[in-house]
Amino acid sequence: MATDAVNVTLTGANIIAGRDSRAGSSVFRSVDPRSGREGSVAFAEATAQELADSAATALRVFHEWRSTTPRGRATLLRATATQLAAWRGSIVTMADEETALGPDRLNGELDRTTGQLRAFADLLDEGSYVQAIISPGDARATPPRPDLRRMLVPIGPVAVFTPSNFPLAFGALGGDTASALAAGCPVIVKGHPSHPATSEICARALLTAAASVGAPDGVLSLLQARDVAIARALVTAPEVQAVGFTGSFGAGRALHDLAASRPEPIRVYAEMGSLNPLFVGPHALGERRGEIADGLAASVMLGTGQFCTKPGLVFVMDNEAGSGFARALADRIASRAAGVMLNRSLRENLDRQVARTTALPGIDRLTPSPSESEAGSAGTVVTTTARTFLGTPALQDEHFGPFVVVVRCTTPEQVLDIARQLHGNLTATIHADPPDQTWASDLAGILTDKVGRIVWNGYPTGVAVTSAMQHGGPYPATTDAAHTSVGATAIARFLRPVAFQNVPDALLPEALRDDNTLGIQRLVDGQWTRDPIRR
Repeated sequence: MATDAVNVTLTGANIIAGRDSRAGSSVFRSVDPRSGREGSVAFAEATAQELADSAATALRVFHEWRSTTPRGRATLLRATATQLAAWRGSIVTMADEETALGPDRLNGELDRTTGQLRAFADLLDEGSYVQAIISPGDARATPPRPDLRRMLVPIGPVAVFTPSNFPLAFGALGGDTASALAAGCPVIVKGHPSHPATSEICARALLTAAASVGAPDGVLSLLQARDVAIARALVTAPEVQAVGFTGSFGAGRALHDLAASRPEPIRVYAEMGSLNPLFVGPHALGERRGEIADGLAASVMLGTGQFCTKPGLVFVMDNEAGSGFARALADRIASRAAGVMLNRSLRENLDRQVARTTALPGIDRLTPSPSESEAGSAGTVVTTTARTFLGTPALQDEHFGPFVVVVRCTTPEQVLDIARQLHGNLTATIHADPPDQTWASDLAGILTDKVGRIVWNGYPTGVAVTSAMQHGGPYPATTDAAHTSVGATAIARFLRPVAFQNVPDALLPEALRDDNTLGIQRLVDGQWTRDPIRR
């Protein structure tokens, strides 16, 4: 793995139509979470005019980009992945200075980012993502049946809001951007103010790749801003046809409501965090509590607890085994060094939440309270009874950071009852042994209605980028549980179906023509086939 840095000059400008723009006088700088020092580059706060220019550019480019062949779009995605890999050293260094996530984590995240781009390129090459369905006409039917052909087409310009905790995999060139570009939609990225340098270098990697393969200027624009007015204006820009968002519940819900209030409402695919409950069956608790506590502590503390899939809620039996498990988990988490939060705002918010929660009646803190002089954010484990949990709505609020609640339940049936009352989550995890099978089966049936992914005897903080991944869940985890922000089917968010009735073959999109020169899988008269249509 090459890690040498290259000479990539950052300008701190917004990027529109492939060119730098600094229309306003207001600037801001990133802050190193470890030292508190400001970065050397002053980033221009995007203006309303720059936003309008980027939206107009995206609409103009859309008509060209949507007409680019799938393999042409795949060429850009692969070239971008290659450019990111070539700039690995500089990208990882910049991202580490802005997030304190460390080179190992960031190198892995960059691998995931390049892997996502190449995976969507492979999807475009294969071509069946357009979901071509053909119902041949039949003039002899009663009534006569027209020739109907249906496929998915790109929806238009997409706005992408990047999160603080994944500056690469969900950043300027992360999964939302990759899937939108693959669909044929230009992207306007709203960079996160915690890591503007990372956003800029990634955007410049794509622009460099675009120039090398002849992709249109403006297929991606980057707006940098701390001012929430820019975010609101981007969501309400009439050119924008969908929004991808990863971040807090409050911000995601606000953008969703704003998009719904437009004269022409649009979808906001917001992933807003999760508690990711973990359930331990009675037999598994008795036989494997030390092993489960080890894995759970590592999962909770990964990235200082700043994963949307961090397990923050654990259900065990209210007996000696359950109490021993809670103590073991607390010991393991307390033994780990305090970590650095992504920014000061996140740490202060976590500190306030932990103070409020640990002061609630019926809540017992099992880990030491941090001293005022302690650097970083230490892990916190609290425990409570099922009765207190059910009577304390605040315990279903996400604590973004290294914090976990262990809930002690009197019977396995009470666990099932609580599961029915949980809010929507991204994931749920079940640890169970064969003697727990009946209980675990009932629990899995309940959780199917509550989450987007069920993990068996594992931990949820790994999100594999595969075709079968579902990274999404019922509200309030996301605003649209029908879709995923990770994996091949993420492309469906930025496509819509169009049917063509009795259209001459020569005028049809290539994917729907009789000869099927693309060789894609199509549903023809109820049968899946790659064969051409014989008349």
